[in-house]
Amino acid sequence: MASRGPRSKQRRKPAAAATPTSSPPDRRGDSRDIRRWIYGGLDAVFAGGYAIAIWTVIPNRLPSAQLHLWTFPLATLVMAVGTLLGTPRGWRIAVVGGSLVVFSTVLLIVRIVISAAFLAGVYGAFGKAAATFALVMIALVIEVVAILPIVQIKYLLTRAGRRAYGVPVA
Repeated sequence: MASRGPRSKQRRKPAAAATPTSSPPDRRGDSRDIRRWIYGGLDAVFAGGYAIAIWTVIPNRLPSAQLHLWTFPLATLVMAVGTLLGTPRGWRIAVVGGSLVVFSTVLLIVRIVISAAFLAGVYGAFGKAAATFALVMIALVIEVVAILPIVQIKYLLTRAGRRAYGVPVA
């Protein structure tokens, strides 16, 4: 092995702490984080898709069901507006909008399970087949409706999400 040479017995002085040269972050948050724009765009596209699907594919004559279905595009649009604002107030709006979508999704799953139980109990074998299809629809609802707000709320509640919106990190 090659020799390293003589070592000094003197201890090195620690480097002076560098003073931050950048200015304190403004209240609008970190503008370099592009996830805000990605989530905002996805929210707007999904809100439009939900509205078109409710209007054309799944119209409903039952007023409570129609009202429930329209909560999805409206809450997703609220989530998009809050996300694209990029301020602490926008962060709160986005979290509330996403929470409304998740709550409405859970309520929709409960309604589907109740319908499936009714079909299976009343209509025998045919009802059991329809109930099975209803349970498949629950999986589809989770994929199409619940994944985006869950992932977005998770991002909003992380340090990076709070920092991007200028929300104080605890």
